[in-house]
Amino acid sequence: MKKCPNCGTEIAANAKFCTHCGYDLTKATPASATANATSATATQTTTATTQAAVHTSTASANQQQSASAEKQTASRSVAAADTTRTATNQQVQQLQSSAKNYFSWLLASWKNPSCEVRTESYFSYISFVIEALFMTLAAVTISNKFLTTANDSQSYFHISKLAFSTDLKIFLCLLIGMCFYLAVGYVTCLLGSRGTKVGFTTYMKRFGQLTNYAIIVNLLLWFASSLVNFSVDNFFTIAASFRWSIILLSVSVLVWQLGLIFVINKSVTQPLISRVYLALIAVLVVSLLFYFMDKIILQDLQTALLSHATDFANQIGNLFGVSVNRC
Repeated sequence: MKKCPNCGTEIAANAKFCTHCGYDLTKATPASATANATSATATQTTTATTQAAVHTSTASANQQQSASAEKQTASRSVAAADTTRTATNQQVQQLQSSAKNYFSWLLASWKNPSCEVRTESYFSYISFVIEALFMTLAAVTISNKFLTTANDSQSYFHISKLAFSTDLKIFLCLLIGMCFYLAVGYVTCLLGSRGTKVGFTTYMKRFGQLTNYAIIVNLLLWFASSLVNFSVDNFFTIAASFRWSIILLSVSVLVWQLGLIFVINKSVTQPLISRVYLALIAVLVVSLLFYFMDKIILQDLQTALLSHATDFANQIGNLFGVSVNRC
């Protein structure tokens, strides 16, 4: 059974005409085929359009994902740069804060050396290095002024200024001398007290506060070294130009001697013997260490300094056919 495409009446499957309306069923097949073809074409078109839309949507989604990835990468780069900048700023601020705290502690120690100020433990080490640096600059300035004057006084030969290695040796020798004071004073405080032993950090802070005046003295010593004059012919005038350098050097040494005495007096509780004797023993031990330093360590430095004088004497002697042997 099938239905008539014209009126919808059910008719036999092999009927050629509709028994109800007389419609010619042989004409329905081409029309149906055309309809089917049109429907198939429409379906294909719709499928192609759908696929194109899917491809377009996929491409758009890929572009959005790529753009999103680029934005995320850029955001991460900016975040990393901000983090680096923030860390750098924090380091600069921390350095500025440390420098400010150091100078505050330095000023407080100048106003009242015996008053203990709570501060960083390494501030004392900074002061010791600054003091040694100023003394080194003073020694190098005087030595180079002498060599410059010797070169300017004649035109037959030339003597070079102190090498950097020699400057470094002077600086290291001064630091070693400071270590003598620090080590001897601390050991004296430990061995000379039967009560509570002073801690090393506390001891270093006290010693630093008591000897911070040496920074001012050594700075003036460096300035005074620039006033030394070797270009005059009168020996007494040259000696007079050394006057302030010798005075300031003596004051600098005196500051460290007094610092050693006062830190022992302040750090020793319940002394085994009188604090006066403890301080005297410490000063004698330091003097002994400097004696051995002169005999052992300073020989190399003396050789480096005297080599310039020997070169100077040899070059003068060569003018007259006389040679000078090195020591």
